[in-house]
Amino acid sequence: MYGKGLFVTVASFVIMYAAASDIGHAAEIEKAEFFVELSDDASAPVYLDTNVVPLKPDQTCFGWRIKLSSDETLVHVREVLTLPEAPEYWSDEDNVYGTIEVSSDRKAATTTRFIPVVDGWVEHSWCVSEGDPTGQCSLDVTIDDLATERFEFQIVTVE
Repeated sequence: MYGKGLFVTVASFVIMYAAASDIGHAAEIEKAEFFVELSDDASAPVYLDTNVVPLKPDQTCFGWRIKLSSDETLVHVREVLTLPEAPEYWSDEDNVYGTIEVSSDRKAATTTRFIPVVDGWVEHSWCVSEGDPTGQCSLDVTIDDLATERFEFQIVTVE
């Protein structure tokens, strides 16, 4: 019994030491950008540095890019997208193997995934769909459970 307890104590110490040594290497955000991507079938996508997202289904996406200070090649990302009202549907919400969790009021969706870091940057985007609400929105991005960035934007109707 004594030997087994000592092993658990030593194993716990090793795990705590390994975890503590990784803390110094945590990703920090150097730069964060929100973008809007407009596209159609006839031309190449256009990227805009704005926080106004036109509600044009199949033509408008929005997203974020974050530059990290570490040399990580893969990071764990948690996103919480909050809308002013519930949309008609959330993409992938019925997929039992999906990475999306929809809030009980259906106004927010949380995704968790691993995303590769390319040249120090990590990014992800969402696209607007028919039935999405207009108004003030937010997107909270947490990287490796440490660094968090909030993006606030507005989805607007366009003619």
